[in-house]
Amino acid sequence: MVSVAQEFRKQLLRGNAFVDTFMETDKSSGRRLKLLVTIGCFGGKNLDFLAELIRIYKAMPMDVDVVVISEALRDYGPDVETVYESPETDPWFVPFGHKRVLAERVEDYDLFIYSEDDMLASERNIQAFLDLSPLLAPDEVAGFLRYEIDRAGNWSFPEVHKSFHWKPETVRRRGTHLVAEFSCEHAAFYLLTQAQLKQCISRGRYLLPPAPHRYDFLCTGATDPYTLSGFRKVIGISSLTDFSIHHLPNRYVGKLGVSLPYLERQVKTMGEIASGTRAAESLCQVETQFPNLGWSKSYYEVPNENLIRLLPEGARSLLSIGCGWGALEEELQKKGMEVTALPLDTIIGASAAERGIRIVYGSFDEGLRNLGTQTFDCVVVPDLLHLQENLDHWLVELARRVGPHGSLVASGPNFGRLPWRLLRILGVGDFKLLKSFASSGINISGPLVIATSLRRAGLNVETLAWFDHKIESKRFRGSEIPLGRFTARNWIIHMKR
Repeated sequence: MVSVAQEFRKQLLRGNAFVDTFMETDKSSGRRLKLLVTIGCFGGKNLDFLAELIRIYKAMPMDVDVVVISEALRDYGPDVETVYESPETDPWFVPFGHKRVLAERVEDYDLFIYSEDDMLASERNIQAFLDLSPLLAPDEVAGFLRYEIDRAGNWSFPEVHKSFHWKPETVRRRGTHLVAEFSCEHAAFYLLTQAQLKQCISRGRYLLPPAPHRYDFLCTGATDPYTLSGFRKVIGISSLTDFSIHHLPNRYVGKLGVSLPYLERQVKTMGEIASGTRAAESLCQVETQFPNLGWSKSYYEVPNENLIRLLPEGARSLLSIGCGWGALEEELQKKGMEVTALPLDTIIGASAAERGIRIVYGSFDEGLRNLGTQTFDCVVVPDLLHLQENLDHWLVELARRVGPHGSLVASGPNFGRLPWRLLRILGVGDFKLLKSFASSGINISGPLVIATSLRRAGLNVETLAWFDHKIESKRFRGSEIPLGRFTARNWIIHMKR
């Protein structure tokens, strides 16, 4: 009897004779797998990396053809084709040239790769893709994360920073594999079967003219199968290193991302979600509709010293709303406070719990219900209120958690600053999205509106501080004009009962 997985494998590959290991010749067809690799080359700084990529691909036990999409005509070695993309239009169009090449040759290969010129994929990566793909749902594509290596040989993952996170509700079993979706689809690389590429093309948006969507031009070129073509990128987290691609420059080591052991602890939490011993929960929507997720909530915040200075002296109990990996909460706990936190989701909450933070899981309303009638000396809400469409509901519920003589401290971006306000009114660029919550995912209500609502709940303004008055002009970059709410990028408000 043919299993469901075997039947889906047959449908997925549409008659192409894939084998259990791509390193063997398929005995029924008498040929090896055919792989087309397209590599975007942006200038000459990565030519050494590119040469290494070509060498590795050409050494694979497959029939491999390499095409370099470049803004310059260079000799990349024997049997390497160059497709010239004129830089006279826009140099950022170069990453999109590979899609035309893949579409023109869709009938000629079994597997198709797009890669930036510094992303090193291995046979192990491709084998992992082949093993997992037959087990996936029709709208899922096996994808990869980027990793880098420091001088001591330690791995780090630069995409795991700021607002990018695992989606708890996407954790699932696929055969013996555990998979999940990561909120950043970009890995400067993707791999598709012939059937998947045909679906991308048939859905009509894959070959649209170059344009940024969720990400900037460079990242969009490497994510269109997911952002335009209806596929969801899933990562095989139970064999995470097999689904990790080396970013050869190691450019972000020590600057962005988390370590492999840290990420493996998150995978452990996701395993508990898959087994049913831990619920998949999220506090609220934390991502905006802005390109590059501008003004989204960060899961990996550095403690804001300006906010910490405004916390009330003598506060013993503190409730943190929107806790990420727990750096702020750990800092406050070191100052002698008893910290309780409602985390952004189950996975990041487990990371904060490792720091000794008391974590209460659930959505915003569920988490507060789980607290019973408990109140606190201080409620802190860093950079989260602007992401709430029903802001009044949040403020009412937060005020109920402020105990007698207690305080509420909140922070957020200042959408009322004159340059941003003018751009919004004129509908310039992405700022036109700020005209509605539906288009932006942002509530532009500032601290003055928040203060008015909280006064009705018995809280009064103790301090309203405005921060970061940097000028946006390149000519005067680094200069500041401190004119309060008219020029500040961020605000912090302290209200007291």
